[in-house]
Amino acid sequence: MVFLILMAVVIVVALAGYALHLHKKLRRVDAEREEARLVFEQQLKDKATQTSKSIIILAKGLVADELSITEGCLRISWLLTQIDPQARESEAYSVFYQVAEATSHIPILEAWKALSREQRKAFDLERLKTEKAFADFVLDAAKKLLDEGVPEPTGAAVNLFYSA
Repeated sequence: MVFLILMAVVIVVALAGYALHLHKKLRRVDAEREEARLVFEQQLKDKATQTSKSIIILAKGLVADELSITEGCLRISWLLTQIDPQARESEAYSVFYQVAEATSHIPILEAWKALSREQRKAFDLERLKTEKAFADFVLDAAKKLLDEGVPEPTGAAVNLFYSA
């Protein structure tokens, strides 16, 4: 009988030791997971900061007439969406998306080079017409970005950051 009690105590102690080992292992895994989460959040913040700086540089370029309205709108609309996918809905910045959409069919890079001179001229005229129609609104939105800074993500977008 004493032998059985002694065996039961040994088994309970062994199980308690194993439970303690598993508990420590679980705490270590949780700590590693928390550390990885913090590193990831910092990376997201750093990328959002860099994206915001890029948007400000582009807005300065638009205001200073250092880049075309079309190019500025294409780049700013894409970058704003990286920070906040709901930015398209913002009344203040929707003009960037409107110009980007209005000119999205115009070929770029190699496709542009492959166009005939007449086709390029037609697309240039169309682009210039769009830029003229939206110029004041785009410059106002760019100035607003410079005055107020890049908007913070809203709603569900707070914990969301897209990467290309």
